[in-house]
Amino acid sequence: MGIPNNRDLLVVCLWAVATLAAVAVSDSLLLRTILAAPMVFLVSGHVVLRALGIRTTSVSEHLAYAVGASLAVGIAGGFALNAAGFLTPLGWAIWFCAVTVGTALVADGRSDTPDLPPWPGPVRVRFWQGAAIALAVLLATGAYALAVRDEASYREFRYTELWMLPSASGDPGRLTVGVRSAETQALRFDLEITLDGRLFAVFRSLTIAPGDTWTRQIPVPVSANSQKAEARLYRPDDNRLYRSVSTLVLRI
Repeated sequence: MGIPNNRDLLVVCLWAVATLAAVAVSDSLLLRTILAAPMVFLVSGHVVLRALGIRTTSVSEHLAYAVGASLAVGIAGGFALNAAGFLTPLGWAIWFCAVTVGTALVADGRSDTPDLPPWPGPVRVRFWQGAAIALAVLLATGAYALAVRDEASYREFRYTELWMLPSASGDPGRLTVGVRSAETQALRFDLEITLDGRLFAVFRSLTIAPGDTWTRQIPVPVSANSQKAEARLYRPDDNRLYRSVSTLVLRI
């Protein structure tokens, strides 16, 4: 016998509101995933089926229909949110919450809303079947972990930034020189700074790890004429020029 009431509609509404609240007030990826994944792949489709009055004869059939309907809700949401310029986590949470609560109200207002299909009796799972399921979960989890690790370490472009700017305080007698690494491994560099072609400052064997930034404030003499300051970055392993930037030191 099916469930003769709509308690499931209240549960999905509470779930939708909790998901929206979690996305709005928390940056926790784990919390968002725990609440949003069922909403995206199952809950929203379940309540849509109830609102449309689609009758299913078994739990497996209902779950299959619910997953398909959830995917349809997600696709429609993608078009709607893209048109509204709101393709953000909060936008998705608002979309699924609105669809879930709205269709739950429609389902609750129907006089012919079908009952849920009867839950099957206990299912006996043999040892080898449980082992196969556990192995499949382990493989899927391992593949996901490897994908996350590769995504975090993948760099489409390898480069090192070099810049030289006047002092942020406006002091004409100071320059700011900086190097930032976006390489895949720590590298050593030599940095030479010239003023009107004359060697002015040298920094040897700067070891910079990926993601690190090295900066220095360089005092320079200020003359009555403008001077050209140039910074050259070399790789000491082959003594090749790697980057070069320049700026003007304004006169007094």
